[in-house]
Amino acid sequence: MRILLFGGFLGSGKTSTILQVAKQITETRKETVALIENEIGEAGVDDQLFAGSGIEVRPLFGGCVCCQISSDLVTAVTEIRSTINPDWLIVEMTGLAVPGNVARFIRQYDASRSKLRTITIVDAGRWVELKEVLEPLIISQVKESDLVIVNKTDLAGSDICDIIKDVRAIVGQVPILTASATKPFPLALLEEVFNLE
Repeated sequence: MRILLFGGFLGSGKTSTILQVAKQITETRKETVALIENEIGEAGVDDQLFAGSGIEVRPLFGGCVCCQISSDLVTAVTEIRSTINPDWLIVEMTGLAVPGNVARFIRQYDASRSKLRTITIVDAGRWVELKEVLEPLIISQVKESDLVIVNKTDLAGSDICDIIKDVRAIVGQVPILTASATKPFPLALLEEVFNLE
């Protein structure tokens, strides 16, 4: 089982991205996928959307996956492997989680040593404002990613080059891909998501 860990601030486009990735896994690659959705609060916002797509969702509530329910996440990963054993497991983290911290935790406690990739979705339309107001969180979300998708490029206008340069300064040589919220992701972007080597 290979694990894709999706992070990014609230409203960055994680759910839309995950739906496209899951569709690519099931329809084009003909592989299986399970999804764990982490939400803060009593009920998940996105699980109804996923349920409508035919994808089974196991929400984890009660707080941020990286601090309050990490042990439950590892338990869920183990349970999914032993009961469903999909080709892929997608974990959608709350918009306040730090993907690098969660990845370290899974790598430390996942006895099977699953291949894992962290993908952070950046909201190009709000990058400047979010970084200005929440700089420590935004930088920590992006910093330890294995892949960054700068989403909503259609909303960034002429600032997109500066945004990509800003993200590049944080992530170094990590691949950065761009996407528009108004168009399906190109096949090359989706295939890069699956590059766990």
